[in-house]
Amino acid sequence: YKEWEFSGDTIRMPEFCAPALGNKNNVVTIDVDIPANANGVLYALGAAAGGLTVYLDEGQLCYEFNLFILSRTKIRTEGKVPPGRATITVTTQYADPRPGGPLDITVARNGETIASGQVPISAPLLFTANDCLDIGTCLGSPVSLDY
Repeated sequence: YKEWEFSGDTIRMPEFCAPALGNKNNVVTIDVDIPANANGVLYALGAAAGGLTVYLDEGQLCYEFNLFILSRTKIRTEGKVPPGRATITVTTQYADPRPGGPLDITVARNGETIASGQVPISAPLLFTANDCLDIGTCLGSPVSLDY
């Protein structure tokens, strides 16, 4: 598939069936209504042994790439995301297009960049053979130690 659309109630989609968010150029677009000081997972792929997640922590938007527990790349907004309806985009681009190459991550709110950074080493294939993509939650073992 080149494009996916989820209603927000998708849970436990096996990684080998889900979008390849950790090792392909992609853009994730999320339409949200963020309360003040929000906490919670917007999406998570993988598990504690490796994966990626986007979540809110006391109103701060966070992206984390967990490379098999060996390294964790965290990209966070400087401050809290303003409450209210917004479109959040998370753009992943290979900085060097090779298996395991570094990834440039850009997080935007309503088209304005609010955080960016680089994952120095990406997962060359899958994170896990036995975990899943969850939207709006992280039902497996937590990808991030922050939640």
